[in-house]
Amino acid sequence: MSKYAIYYRVSTDGQGKSGLGLDAQKKLCEHFVLHQNGQVSKEIIEVETGTSKIRISHDKPFSLETLLKKRPKLKEIIDFCHKEKAVLVTADLSRLGRSQLLISYLMQTGINFICADSPMDGAFILQIKAAVYEEEARTISKRTKLALEAKKAKGFKLGNPRFQDVDRTHRAKVEKTEAIQAYSQIAGLVSDYRKQGFSYEKIANELNRLGFKTRQGVEFKKMTVKRILDRVITK
Repeated sequence: MSKYAIYYRVSTDGQGKSGLGLDAQKKLCEHFVLHQNGQVSKEIIEVETGTSKIRISHDKPFSLETLLKKRPKLKEIIDFCHKEKAVLVTADLSRLGRSQLLISYLMQTGINFICADSPMDGAFILQIKAAVYEEEARTISKRTKLALEAKKAKGFKLGNPRFQDVDRTHRAKVEKTEAIQAYSQIAGLVSDYRKQGFSYEKIANELNRLGFKTRQGVEFKKMTVKRILDRVITK
């Protein structure tokens, strides 16, 4: 019977403690192992806080050493797979990371790793997906930087409006402006999903599956999707 080691990753301390975001990952991975008649030898949950996330800049590459230092649980499960000859399983590629560097490293280690949502993906497809994820991250970083510079040039005070000396009306306008700018790239996608009859929760799940994050850097929830529809698409 083949050994499998499952790696889960959630994006905030809150998600890690409450289990939010884990159910879907667990179902995917456990279902895959079950149908392989395999044995789960180890499970690891990595909680990645906002301060520990690797920010992929459009002009400042990061090192593999830095990435693994920020993801000790990933390093631990890789070492386990080496020692026990186990297959590394994760729900989807984004749970491992959106980095070509990391995916190349995993391939070079010689361990077998499988994404439960697309187990037939070979090395070529995985590299393409990683490249797409990484380019998306760079594009978001660049657009965010330009948007912040534009706001600053227009006299906006950056930061949380509640800590600024402004009235409620102005704060609401600032919030709406920030939401429109932050979610402009996915507004069309959200609108299309809604027209297809998707619920707020299903749209949130799709955005999370595709690797998108909210402007706070966490996974989407149904109320976040509703706010996007209310504030951005119906602006």
